[in-house]
Amino acid sequence: MHLILLILEFLVKPSALKFINEPQSPEELNGILGRVFFTWVNSILLQGYRRILVDQDLPPLSWDLKPEVTREKILQAWKQRTKPETRRALPLALIKCLGQQFLAAIMPRIFLIAFRYSQPILIKRSIRFVIMFPTDTRSNYGYWLIVSAVTVYIGLAVSTAVYQHRLNRLKLVTKSALVALIHDKAINSPSVTYDNGECTTLVSTDAESLDGIAEMFHEIWAQVVEVVIGIVLLAREVGWIWPLPLFLIFLCSYMSRFVARQLQPRQKAWNNATQSRVAATSSMLSSMKIIKMLGFKNYITQRITELRNEELSAASKLRWIMVYYNASANALGIFSPAITLAIFAVISKAHGRSLDTETAFTTIAILSMVTHPANMVMTFVPRVVASFAGFDRIQNFLLRPFLHDHRGRLPKATSQSLSLDLVSDQLTKPGLAILIQQLTIDKRQPILENVTMEVASGSIVIISGPVGSGKSTLLRTMLGEVIPAQGLIKLSTRRIAYCAQRPWLPRGTIKEVIHGKTDQVDNKWYHEVINMCCLIHDFNSLPNRDDTQIGSRGLNLSGGQRQRVALARAIFAGCDIILLDDSFSGLDGETENNIFKNLFGPKGLFRKLKSTVVLVSNSIQFFQAADQIFVLGDHGIKGRGTWQEIQAKASFVTKSILGPRGKDDIALSASFDQLRAQLRAKDEAKVDLARQVGDFALYGYYFRFAGLRNLLLVAGCTSSHAFFITIPQYWLQLWTESTYGSYVFYISGFLLLSAISWTSASGIMWSQLIRLASGSGMLLHQRLLSIVASAPLSYFSKTDNGSILNRFSQDIQLIDKQLPTALSNIGSQTFKLLVQAALLFVAQKSLMLSLPACILLVYIIQKVYLRTSRQLRFLELESSAAVFSSFLESVEGLETIRSFGWSQEVVQDNIRCVESAQRPQFLLLSLQRWLNIVLDLLAAAFATIVVAIAVSFRGHISGGQVGIALNILLVANTTLLRLVENWTTLEISLGAVARLKTLDQMTPSEGGNDENFEPPDNWPSKGGIEFKDVTASYHANSVALRNISLSIDAGQKFILCGRTGSGKSTLILTLLRILELQSGRIELDSVDISRVRLELLRQRCFITVSQDALLLSNETLRFNLDPEASLSNDMVISALTRTKLWLHFCEGFADVNGYSGVGSGDAIDEHPILDKKISLLQELSVGQCQLFALSRALIKVDMIRRTGVKPVILLDEVTSSLDFATESTIHDIIDEELTGKGHTVIIVAHRFDVLAEHIEPGRDVVALIKDGELQEIITNISSTKVKQCERP
Repeated sequence: MHLILLILEFLVKPSALKFINEPQSPEELNGILGRVFFTWVNSILLQGYRRILVDQDLPPLSWDLKPEVTREKILQAWKQRTKPETRRALPLALIKCLGQQFLAAIMPRIFLIAFRYSQPILIKRSIRFVIMFPTDTRSNYGYWLIVSAVTVYIGLAVSTAVYQHRLNRLKLVTKSALVALIHDKAINSPSVTYDNGECTTLVSTDAESLDGIAEMFHEIWAQVVEVVIGIVLLAREVGWIWPLPLFLIFLCSYMSRFVARQLQPRQKAWNNATQSRVAATSSMLSSMKIIKMLGFKNYITQRITELRNEELSAASKLRWIMVYYNASANALGIFSPAITLAIFAVISKAHGRSLDTETAFTTIAILSMVTHPANMVMTFVPRVVASFAGFDRIQNFLLRPFLHDHRGRLPKATSQSLSLDLVSDQLTKPGLAILIQQLTIDKRQPILENVTMEVASGSIVIISGPVGSGKSTLLRTMLGEVIPAQGLIKLSTRRIAYCAQRPWLPRGTIKEVIHGKTDQVDNKWYHEVINMCCLIHDFNSLPNRDDTQIGSRGLNLSGGQRQRVALARAIFAGCDIILLDDSFSGLDGETENNIFKNLFGPKGLFRKLKSTVVLVSNSIQFFQAADQIFVLGDHGIKGRGTWQEIQAKASFVTKSILGPRGKDDIALSASFDQLRAQLRAKDEAKVDLARQVGDFALYGYYFRFAGLRNLLLVAGCTSSHAFFITIPQYWLQLWTESTYGSYVFYISGFLLLSAISWTSASGIMWSQLIRLASGSGMLLHQRLLSIVASAPLSYFSKTDNGSILNRFSQDIQLIDKQLPTALSNIGSQTFKLLVQAALLFVAQKSLMLSLPACILLVYIIQKVYLRTSRQLRFLELESSAAVFSSFLESVEGLETIRSFGWSQEVVQDNIRCVESAQRPQFLLLSLQRWLNIVLDLLAAAFATIVVAIAVSFRGHISGGQVGIALNILLVANTTLLRLVENWTTLEISLGAVARLKTLDQMTPSEGGNDENFEPPDNWPSKGGIEFKDVTASYHANSVALRNISLSIDAGQKFILCGRTGSGKSTLILTLLRILELQSGRIELDSVDISRVRLELLRQRCFITVSQDALLLSNETLRFNLDPEASLSNDMVISALTRTKLWLHFCEGFADVNGYSGVGSGDAIDEHPILDKKISLLQELSVGQCQLFALSRALIKVDMIRRTGVKPVILLDEVTSSLDFATESTIHDIIDEELTGKGHTVIIVAHRFDVLAEHIEPGRDVVALIKDGELQEIITNISSTKVKQCERP
């Protein structure tokens, strides 16, 4: 009956969980024996062996591992933390959250200790049983020895597997809890203009390093217990010299304490350096198009390389500490047995006794079990201390102020009478949607001061004003993103549709982005919205219409398309209040007017819906449609009222907002190459095949970067260590069985072997950490950076930024930390196993019979295991990229997410991403435990065979042979397990190299390799451009430019206009060779630009100013303007002064005049403003960012002009976010500094009322482009032609 119940318990029990509708984890559906022996993993193993695994093949997590459950628990625990917080606040919150999983690991660890320390007792009894023959003739004793061996070794296998599995579960929920805390804090923190990569670093580096903190804690108490038990057993063998190992442990603990003091600050320095590099890389990836247009690629990559060098320098300081520490720890493990045994032998000899076999081998076994846990304690203590650096960084982030919503609520009026606000007991006017009273922002340097506004429900309000007057800040205050210094703000609802000046667009298709986070889809309403936003024409030109992927940050869409998609999303959401921050700046005149009429006209959609709309704009053609206009200036409201009332005011109110606007898109049109996608899918299939079976070419690829000398060093050290750490067992057998040998000879030999072993062990750490890790890490990162930076723009349009960033964060971390260690460990374990096997078969020759079967079994196990584990690790790394993307998008889109009320949807998205990443991770960990128990059971079989042979042939073998065999088996199973695990770790880490190799093979380099032509040093000297029958396209099915032939004279101002998507920006991109030609050619001063190197073309021939200014927030002001640092302070300050930005940057500094730079001459001295990071200076508005880009261009023009070269200037919608007065100033600068000095200037613009005043008849021309074709060249700019240009 009991046997039947046991079998039933072993079987799968799905019926017990029928009432649960959700799919269950296979672990939950298995019985006790199935869980203990991991039989539930077999189905996954078979699937991975037979075919390629995909996400859908992976079973769900069990209930207690689900990130949603963990998130709820940890947030509750953190909320209930003791205040004021100490450094232990976060660890205590984790323990409170994970208490049940934490305690579950204690009992199997106690059983593991018991079975582990039964081994030396078994060795002692087995040797005694053999050497007592023939005096001891007890027949049953031998059989009990065999039963004891089976019990001990199977118990060891089971307790190890259960303990490690519970630690793995704890590891998973620990990381899940930390990610949840960081994400929750991120989405509830004030939005930041400058992202320094902190969130992604906390998730990738700090949280990753802390997921094993619970294992370290359990191991510390368990290893202390093991040391105590081992010392007791040792005292029974060697008598009063038992304190000697403790004395050696005490000496080595000094090094441990030194390491503990040094480790935390050095670990923190390494993490900070990693964060700086990842932040710089993230900035590069998010601005890659602009970087290529500006010719900044070399500067950025050089800067990231410098940061990488700083990171490796910080890592080297930590690695040297680890080398010293491991030398100390290895000295304990290696010299402690040798010295203890030598002293015991000398004492025994002095008392007339010889060193007997039983005592020698039992002592060696016990000492190895004492020194190993002592070493582990000293290893874990510094690691625990170092981990507090991660705890500190995360806790400091968590303790930053939350964003507190300061906004009040207005009652929704249902009548015309006054209503009472129940919160403040104040009477409010009926029908108000927004109420602002005496609002002041930033008291020290007021951006806005004493602002009062009332916005009626259902009204349309326009906010206007010059650049930097606080328009965007006022909108962000309405959203609750800016905390006012004083004043009152109330709204009728907190769910607001918001369109930022730079629209936030998450990854997905256009349709998904417009739908937003809502699950309700109304197709009729959707089609009405996209029609109102004039998107149907654009959808028809896209390869997959509204199912087109927009790419990271909307890279696959033009600037106008991005704004209209964001506008459509705002309308589709159906919010009562809509805030639009200059949402028409990227549109051409015709599209702009059509959309405005559809939405704001008397019969427009907003009037029908009775929506409350606040629009930031300086376009006066919109003002008549507004119910109220507010003009900002001088830190307050300079004027308010209807358009008629505003016009009647003083001219100083109107002069800053006059000037009609016509906009054009400024960015890359959608580009999806279907043929290329098919080829890429074919290549991915090959990668999948290699992912399943392994790719030995990867080793050769990695070895190229590792270097032959470093590899030989590692191989030499590992082989010598493996030999000299194992051979003392054989030396001990010779010693104990010797009758004539000298004690001095054997003791000296034993100590010499130990010394050589210690030297080679220290050499392993030095060659691995200092030589191999640093050298290969630098070269692999350099290659990765080169591949990505040189990739064409189409690569970034098809690859998510989070996925690319994952290569630079998680993959580089694998290359830095895991790959070199795994490689050296494989060498060490392989050589150890060979030597151990040789000694084992020398001691027990009959075991040779089992060698073929053992080799075959291990081969089958590793073949099945590795094939599946590679795939699971690949899936885990790929799904973790989605976690990165989720974090990046959440941080970038905080304002939009909170305004629409999508915070909970974003939380759910993050939970799904974390769960998707943890499903393959949990299976991979479970697979490792399956391997663990299989190999432990194999070792148990060998140990049982050894004992059985000893029992059966006790008269034919010596005690020394039994001692060698059982001592070897004491470590051989661990060696075999570590070999397969390290092989897996190596394969996993090589996944990072595999992705680099795939990038290397599948990612083309822009420009090609046929650019050997070197133009004259003074080229271009004039700036004449000739387009000869140029045709260009982004993909085979759609031509962007068709048969363009035109001439641009040197010194001419050439103005491009046309509808959104007509090809204007494409023309600019062909000049910069960001888009290569299908046919035709472009000549600059009679030189075919396709023959010229890209760097030279973009840095020397063309100077580009784009609408989206490049602003590297973690770099200095000087680097952003003059990355070569070749100009004096005076020249840099002069350019900033011309664009009226210098005084802006000087705000907050006491002595502005002292920083003028006057008198510095040509010197490039340290400057308190120019050499300060952008993120630490006064924030720039979008309009000021455009002025900043122009300042950079002026500096570059002046620098290049000194060499006798006359570059062509490309201005891509540089005045789109400027008021009339600032725009006029900019055109004055262009005339004076550029066209006035003979430079050819190509402008994409539509503000012809302003621009017409700066056009010189007979010199300047306007080109009309429509659907990629040149329609007309206008040389005589009359008022009629101006209207024609505005409405192409």
